[in-house]
Amino acid sequence: MKLKQEFESLRSSYEESSKLLESKKEDVVKLVTDKETNDNIILQLRQELEATKKLHEAETQQLETKAAKVNKEFEQRIKEIELMLEDSTKRRRELEESTESRIQFWKQKEIVVNKFVGLQVKNAQELRLSSVSVRLEIQNCQKRWFEELAGLGQNLKMVTSAAEKYHATLADNRKLFNEIQELKGNIRVYCRIRPFRPWEDEKSTSVEYIGENGELVLSNPTKKGKEAGKNFTFNKVFGPTATQDMVFNDIRPLIRSVLDGYNVCIFAYGQTGSGKTHTMMGPENATEKEWGVNYRALNDLFNISHDRRDTIKYELGVQMVEIYNEQIRDLLGTGGSQKKYPSYSRLVSV
Repeated sequence: MKLKQEFESLRSSYEESSKLLESKKEDVVKLVTDKETNDNIILQLRQELEATKKLHEAETQQLETKAAKVNKEFEQRIKEIELMLEDSTKRRRELEESTESRIQFWKQKEIVVNKFVGLQVKNAQELRLSSVSVRLEIQNCQKRWFEELAGLGQNLKMVTSAAEKYHATLADNRKLFNEIQELKGNIRVYCRIRPFRPWEDEKSTSVEYIGENGELVLSNPTKKGKEAGKNFTFNKVFGPTATQDMVFNDIRPLIRSVLDGYNVCIFAYGQTGSGKTHTMMGPENATEKEWGVNYRALNDLFNISHDRRDTIKYELGVQMVEIYNEQIRDLLGTGGSQKKYPSYSRLVSV
C-alpha cells in the first residue's frame, strides 16, 4: 500500500516534472524564437547603422570638400582684394604725385606767360617808338634802290655786249678745235690688243713690241726671215692692260665735234672673240667704270649739252640702222622702206 502511494507520488512528481519540462521546452523554444527575432533586429539595426554611418561619412566628406572649396575661393578673393587695395593705393600715390607735378607745371607756366606778356608789351612799346624811324629808313632804301636800278641798266647793257663777244669767241674756239681735229686726220685707226683669257697660254703671244707712237711688231714663230716678223703703224696701240677709260680718252675730243655739227663714226672691226663688244659696250651688267665707248660717248654728249644749255639748244634723236649688202637700212622705218643717208665732205671717222 505504501509502495503504491510512493509510486503514485512519484508518478505525480513525474507528470509534474514532465509538465514543467514541457513548459520549459516551450519557454526555451520561445526564447530561441525571441533570440532569432532579436538577432534579425540587431542585424537590421547594424545594417541601418552601417548605412547611416556611410551616409554620414559621405555627407561629411562632401561638406569638407565644399568647405575646402569655399576656403580656397575665400582666400583667392582675399588675395584679389589685397591686390586691388595695393593697386588702388599705388594709383592714389601716383595721382597725388601727378597732381603735385601739374600744380608745379602750371605755376611755372604762369610765370613764363607773365614774363612773355610783359616782354610783348615792352616790345609793342618799342615798336611804336621805332615805327617812325622804320618809315624813314624805307624811304631812304627806296631812294637807293632807284639809284641802283638805274646803274643796273647800264651794267646790263655792258653784260649783253660781253655775252655777244663771248658767243663770237666761243664760235672761234670751236672752229679752231675742229680744225685741229681735221689736221690729226679724218680717218684714224686704233689697235687694241685683247689680254689672254685664264685658259690661254700667255707664252704663245705674237706681240714683240708696242711703241708709244702707234708702232706694233708681231712675230710668227712658224716662219723665218722677213716673214718671221711684221711691222704695223696705227694712230695709237692700246696694250692688254689698257682700261676702258684709257681707250675713250683718245676718242673724247671727237665727241665735242659732234655737238659742233660734225659727223663722227666710231666702229670696231675684228674677228669673233677679239673684244669688239667689250670695247664698244662693256661687259654684261657693266658698272660706270666698265662702260664701253658707246655709253661713255652718250654720257659725254649729254654732259656737254647740259653745260651749254644757257647758250645753245640741242635736239637729240636716236636712229637704228644696219648695213646689209652694202646698203644702209633704217630699222625703225615703217613699210620696209630704205632710207638713204647723204654723204658729207667733212667727215671725221675712227
